[in-house]
Amino acid sequence: MNIKTLPKVTLNRRQTLITGSAALIAGAAPARAQSIKKHDALVIGAGLSGLHAAMILEEAGLDVQVLEGRDRIGGRVYTLMNVPGRPEAAGELIGANYARMLDTAQRLNLPLIGPEDISPSSKKYYRISGQVITPDEWVSHKLNVLPEQYRDVLPDRLLWTLSHVNNPLSGKPLDDWLKPEYHKYDIPHSRYLREYLNLPEEVIRLMNVTIHSDHIDNTSAINELRRYAVSEFSSKMGKADPTKLPWMQVKGGNSLMPAAMADSLDNGVHINKTVYAFDDHGDYVTVKCLDGTEYHARQVICSVPHSVLKDVKFSNRLSKLKEESVKDIDYGISIQVHYNIKKPFWEDGLPMSIWNDESFERFAVILRGENNTPSSAVAFINGNDAYKYDFMTDQQAYDYTTRELVKVRPSLEGALEPIMVQSCHRNVHGSGDWVFWRPGQVKKYANHMRDRHGNIHFAAEHT
Repeated sequence: MNIKTLPKVTLNRRQTLITGSAALIAGAAPARAQSIKKHDALVIGAGLSGLHAAMILEEAGLDVQVLEGRDRIGGRVYTLMNVPGRPEAAGELIGANYARMLDTAQRLNLPLIGPEDISPSSKKYYRISGQVITPDEWVSHKLNVLPEQYRDVLPDRLLWTLSHVNNPLSGKPLDDWLKPEYHKYDIPHSRYLREYLNLPEEVIRLMNVTIHSDHIDNTSAINELRRYAVSEFSSKMGKADPTKLPWMQVKGGNSLMPAAMADSLDNGVHINKTVYAFDDHGDYVTVKCLDGTEYHARQVICSVPHSVLKDVKFSNRLSKLKEESVKDIDYGISIQVHYNIKKPFWEDGLPMSIWNDESFERFAVILRGENNTPSSAVAFINGNDAYKYDFMTDQQAYDYTTRELVKVRPSLEGALEPIMVQSCHRNVHGSGDWVFWRPGQVKKYANHMRDRHGNIHFAAEHT
């Protein structure tokens, strides 16, 4: 069976892409008429950061053009509009601390819905070392080797819950992780869990199942501690005002937000513009695209994943530190294989969804049908297990994943029909889910990610 080709989200007006930084305003007074068209600013990348930057610059009176390499806008915010139930492939929730997104939703009249209006999660069971374990069985199961005070923490919550125990960043300002006093935690997260929390190796192995890097040995502890400190902050924000929602989605799909942002721009977003070179002439920059087009601007904001820049040519060589960071910094790896459900495989008596410690991390049934009935399903593959998908076509990825699912749960035989394979990692413009810092990289690079390069500025999540 062939993987179906899905149509993309369409915009109401112009399709546009934006990326940038408010720091540009000071360096780009409105451009004078020239022999070649020069914008005040070009934004490379039409994810949230680029679009937000473009909106700020336009509000300051600048002429801004956004370029996007993909055939859609939104970056890692991606609602699968043609998958039953419209699941979010990435950027699933808007936390109470996401002030810019909440403000943007209000300004662009985008309605938000909260937990009561979002479909519930389907019940799951755990498959650990080949054994089926229900949530109720876990606390007393022989495979549960957690210290007594943590025995009730379920396997899929181990990474979040235990990483946050005695978190030195708890309650601190959100940028404190960059301070030198925390560099002592710029070590492998697995080492931190052993030395600071005295956790057993089997517990660390299970925590590695849900890690969003290639391995728990290869991600910096301060990177993980920062993530859970941010989650704590968001949770507190949600609880501080009981009249406000703790987390939200855009009604109709989160992709409607970047679509509305792009539609609000005077010049829109030019899609299918893969940038391969920046020529900085001193008073303006020429941006060259693979389709032969060139754009010119006094300033450029580059809001693409950092590692995407590995294959981009800069006329003025990047600084040694910036060049090393482009080469060294990685993004989380994950694969999603989405399916239609052809028959009720859960009639085998087990819960619908699975958390697994082998070839795939999760198999989740999405309950977005009428009256919260099953609408579709998705398998998630993370970490080292995701690398093998680099060698597969979508059809091969479907075949391989389905075989692995059936091995774990025979009732899935003949129950699934492929819809699509989704992965930021496999996309040349995406690089991965989000940046993860390897041990030692926070100390070396983190405070320099925003450093400008001539007339080129850098924005996005990694900055």
